[in-house]
Amino acid sequence: MHLKFSMEPKTMFVKKDFVENPKFEAFKAELKEELSAQKKDIQELMNNQKTMAAKQEEMSVDIKAILSILRQK
Repeated sequence: MHLKFSMEPKTMFVKKDFVENPKFEAFKAELKEELSAQKKDIQELMNNQKTMAAKQEEMSVDIKAILSILRQK
């Protein structure tokens, strides 16, 4: 079964005019600002978490050193 397509010139695209809604545009801008602030907060939390993990690792090494000294006595 074969389909035949017409090759006659016709309009291929429909042009749509978009009407801007100022309230919607303000909402989008506010949403972008809020998301940006949340991303910054998340980044700060991640950095704090990395710092805490590094400090915990240092404390673990110190505790192990202290315990090994105590065991020798």
